[in-house]
Amino acid sequence: MRRVAFLWTLLLPASATAQVAGRFPPESLVNVRVIPRTTPVTNVIGQMRNITFALGVRCQYCHIGEEGMPLERFDFASDDKRTKRVARQMLSMVHEINRRLDTIPERPVPPVEVTCATCHRGATRPMPLYQLIAEAAQAAGADSAIRAYRALRQQYYGSDAYDFTEPALNIAAFRLGRASRYDDALALLRLNEELYPGSSGMYVFRGNILLMRADTNGAADAFREAVRRDSGNREAMGRLRTIGRQP
Repeated sequence: MRRVAFLWTLLLPASATAQVAGRFPPESLVNVRVIPRTTPVTNVIGQMRNITFALGVRCQYCHIGEEGMPLERFDFASDDKRTKRVARQMLSMVHEINRRLDTIPERPVPPVEVTCATCHRGATRPMPLYQLIAEAAQAAGADSAIRAYRALRQQYYGSDAYDFTEPALNIAAFRLGRASRYDDALALLRLNEELYPGSSGMYVFRGNILLMRADTNGAADAFREAVRRDSGNREAMGRLRTIGRQP
C-alpha cells in the first residue's frame, strides 16, 4: 500500500473492553474503516502528524479531546465528530485518485502522488483566496471581507495556504461585480491598490466593474489610468476602443 499522508484513522486496542486504561500509543487499531487493520500503529501515528500539518489543525479537530489533554485520555474510537466522518471519505477519495494516477501511461519518475497537502496546504477548507473573500463580501459586506483578508494575510502570508498576489482581490472584486455588488467590488480594489500601488491591471478590473454598473465615463477614466501606468496594456486600450473612447 502506498504511503499516503491523508490518513484519518483510529488508535485504540483491538477490543475496547480489553483496553489498557491510559495507554498511548495503543498496541493495535480498532474501528478502522479505510486503512488495513494490520498497518503498524507507529506508521499511522506518523501519518496523522502529517495530517495536522497539512490542515493546520491538531488532534481534537477530528477526535474527542481538548487542547493540552494527554493523548491517552482522547476518545479516538468515537465517530461523533463530523470532521472525522468526512475525513474517511476524503481518504477514500485520495486512494482512488492515486489509483487512477497509477494508470497514466509513461508516468514520470518519481511519480506524482496526491496527499492532503496537495489541496489543503495548511488550511482546513481548501479553496482559493478569491473565492473565500468574495463569499465573505456577499455574506456580510466588503468591510467584513477586508477584515477577513487582513487576518488571513497576517496568519498565512509566506505559506502555501493562500495566494496573496494581486490577482486574488481583482478576481474576488470581479465576481462581486457580476453579482451586482459594485460598491463591495470597488472597496476590494481600493484595498488592492494599497497593497500593490502602481498596478495597471487593477485599473482594468475597476473599469470593467464600472461598465457593469453602466458608468461608462468612470470606466473610461479607469482604462485611461491603466494605460497611463502601462502604455503596453492592450486590454485597457481594447476596452477604450470598444466603448468609443479611443486612447
